Amino acid sequence: MVKYIYKEFKTTLNKLKYPDSWFWSRYTLNTYSGCEHACIYCDARSQRYYLEDFENEVIIKTNFDKKLDQRFKRARTLLPDVIAPGGVNDAYQPIEKKIEHTRKVFQVIAKHKFPINIATKSKLVTRDLDILKKIAADTWCTIGFSISTTNEELAKFLEPHSSSPFERLEALKIIKKKAPNIQVGTYFIPIIPFLEDDDENLEAVIKKSKDAGADFILFSPGLTMRDSQAQYFINKLKRSKYDYVVKPLLNLYKGQMHPPTDYNSSIHAKVWNLSEKYDVKVRVKRWIPSDYRKWNYKISELLLNTEYIEMLKGYANKTMMWAGLHLNNLEESILDVYERGELSKLRNFTKNIIEFVTPHLEKGKALKHKTGLDKFL
Repeated sequence: MVKYIYKEFKTTLNKLKYPDSWFWSRYTLNTYSGCEHACIYCDARSQRYYLEDFENEVIIKTNFDKKLDQRFKRARTLLPDVIAPGGVNDAYQPIEKKIEHTRKVFQVIAKHKFPINIATKSKLVTRDLDILKKIAADTWCTIGFSISTTNEELAKFLEPHSSSPFERLEALKIIKKKAPNIQVGTYFIPIIPFLEDDDENLEAVIKKSKDAGADFILFSPGLTMRDSQAQYFINKLKRSKYDYVVKPLLNLYKGQMHPPTDYNSSIHAKVWNLSEKYDVKVRVKRWIPSDYRKWNYKISELLLNTEYIEMLKGYANKTMMWAGLHLNNLEESILDVYERGELSKLRNFTKNIIEFVTPHLEKGKALKHKTGLDKFL
């Protein structure tokens, strides 16, 4: 039996140094601490999160919606940006059906017109389509269903109390049909070596996601293997019918937290080819603000997406990645910097990167001087 603990916390919203380049989130929040889904591989089991009894004790953060509302009201410099709920838990874990804790928080987010990106393993998210459609209409809303296998038996072992893969795909279909203004897709994360990385499973996840109407599939080879999280996962495997993967898994990682580069490259290539075969995007389309950050975010998205695709093809460009990340924090419009001829003063803006972005900035400059037109593009 899960023990529920009601506890009040001082903070609600966490601001990231840079917006996440996968989910485009600037802020994170967790309405709960601990998670009933009890996924045996979850990174939140690692020591850095200080969760002693991960799935058996769930903390419900009381007055979270009221505190968040006050946080928005009192903040003088808090610019609207993407919020990602549930970084170390699922905002739609089973208790949510009864107490509607996350729903209340999302009502506050809708009230203050902040965009949102939800990652979940639960079909329960469809309950709140009324709120989420409003967020999408006012700003931007993205929902990604975490699906790493279509094998129902394996999923039940890995993610005991989550909605089944079939149910998640059905929920994806529902959102696509009832809320077309919401961007929806699959987070193919993690792809666990020797359990989920065979060609059959890779293709099944991508094909079924596409058939369900996915706008995107984000994927990540391998699995984080960190301290207590890794130990828990390996112990679970040893006591299961999947014990045969323990030895090859440990041999692959060799005591490291991540699998080796050659393994990642192999899976990247396979999934990239499948994404092209089924014509599905491998990036989430970014929310773009209407204030001075507009072209900063557009160019950042261009740089970060380009660097990512090049990485998938085996051509890493860290300079481009850092140029894209730093640009998110520029406190004026990049168009103004461009018009002053000072792009080279921006961090990591090398000659090649300046040449790459200049045609796009020329377009932005032309639109800027056409009164009233730029805001529509």
